Amino acid sequence: MLSPEKEALIGRVFQTYLTEHHHEDILQLIADTNDETHHPVFVNAMTLFEASMEVGDYFNAYPSDVLDIFEKVLQRRAMELSENERKMRHILHARITGELVNWK
Repeated sequence: MLSPEKEALIGRVFQTYLTEHHHEDILQLIADTNDETHHPVFVNAMTLFEASMEVGDYFNAYPSDVLDIFEKVLQRRAMELSENERKMRHILHARITGELVNWK
């Protein structure tokens, strides 16, 4: 079980990662007029865990809990970037991968 402090750390690290590596991706997904409402954001594990090996350790020990935190942070970030919360009809999902993926 992750403590609230560990959850907060994971959330901060992932928020920073999203800002540095996926800001434009999130904006494009928000603006997407496609009827599909669920969209993946492919997260490169190596890049993310280089920023914090501790988060990598937590991911290995508690993958479901850490993915839940990633999902919440990603959705919150998308809502923050959306000009109008009512317009935000997409649900974004973090997909952890070992390679760079171009989702376009």
